[in-house]
Amino acid sequence: MSSGIMALAQLLKVSILTRFLDPSDFGLLAMAVFVLNFLKLFTDMGLSAAILHMQKASRNEYASLYWINCLLGLVLFLLLWASSPLIANFYEESELIIVIPLMGVTVLFSAIGGQFKTIAQKNLKFREMAVVEIVATSVGLLLSILLAVYGFGVYSLAFSILLQSGIIHGYFLLSGLKRERVPFRFVYREVRPFLKIGIYRVGNQISNYFNRDVDILIIGKLFGSEILGGYSLAKQFTYKPRQIVNPILMKVASPVLAKYQGDIVAIRNNYLKLVNVVASINIPIYIVLVVFAHPVINVLYGNDYLNIVFIVQIMSSVMIFRSIASVVGSLVVATGRTDVEFYWSTLLLLITPLAIWGGSFFGINGIAVAILLLRFILFVPHWYLFIWKMIKVDLRTYLWYLIPSYKPFIAAIKR
Repeated sequence: MSSGIMALAQLLKVSILTRFLDPSDFGLLAMAVFVLNFLKLFTDMGLSAAILHMQKASRNEYASLYWINCLLGLVLFLLLWASSPLIANFYEESELIIVIPLMGVTVLFSAIGGQFKTIAQKNLKFREMAVVEIVATSVGLLLSILLAVYGFGVYSLAFSILLQSGIIHGYFLLSGLKRERVPFRFVYREVRPFLKIGIYRVGNQISNYFNRDVDILIIGKLFGSEILGGYSLAKQFTYKPRQIVNPILMKVASPVLAKYQGDIVAIRNNYLKLVNVVASINIPIYIVLVVFAHPVINVLYGNDYLNIVFIVQIMSSVMIFRSIASVVGSLVVATGRTDVEFYWSTLLLLITPLAIWGGSFFGINGIAVAILLLRFILFVPHWYLFIWKMIKVDLRTYLWYLIPSYKPFIAAIKR
């Protein structure tokens, strides 16, 4: 419910705001979010994944982890604030000097409340997490619409994101401190085992981030904020089904599969079931989006945005590959092999910009096609490195589990 409401609220927000904002406003936001989300990768140095993996952690270890998170968050915020003029100059958009530091406050929110949220996830407190996320998303949606109506432009988007993040992390901070105070201490040897896992995780996250959003960086520089705005809307729209389905499963799968560590048969069987559920939901949805992209975009965004229909169709195809590949994150957390994920992401980081640069010679549509071709080519290597090497599932079996099947849903209902 939480993931569905959050995704639908975001879709509703964009659908409404396209009637009040210019494409360049969405382009400015995409530029700011690209920079902001990159810095957020460093707020916990990959320690969230380490916390989920490590089944036993002491109060003192959590305390040391918390204060290093807070320090990193403060340093990153100051770095973001100081570098905003340079970023604005790179994009040739002076408005970013204000927008980026404003949205950078979410880095501080994440630093002081993110660890408590991760612990809640580890303890499978999904009901509590869902209620908080639904409330925060709803309030953010209302604020964005109100500010857009009164002509706040890109700031209607920025303030809604800021408020939503503040509500979520503020709640988990207060609820966490209410259960147990955090002693002021930092001992390096207490965080070293976590850093050993986390450092590869953050390296992987950095590579993955650029692999996912390097198109935003390149398009913003080569084509400007207006064209980037249309492309960003298309990309965000195709992310919605995945944002509804995958977070639900990943939030549960990562801590649950981690409890099976050491039992390769249990991990293999449960992972294949997870892949089948993801494929059974995502693949049909994205096929429908490919076929009916034109009327859907016309209804949601209006006639002025029909030029993004082709991009929506291509990116929907890309999302089929990405939604399936992203599930491997739970497998990595369960096995502790964040190093393998890091090496793979680094390889992608080297070849993805080349593919996008080559596609840019054929315009914005060429970039979308290049991304799709790259995902298709990398499918088998991805299977070999993660699925075969980690849990010994052959390609034929893996492909069989990618065929949509609704038996798991029927079995779950019967139980």
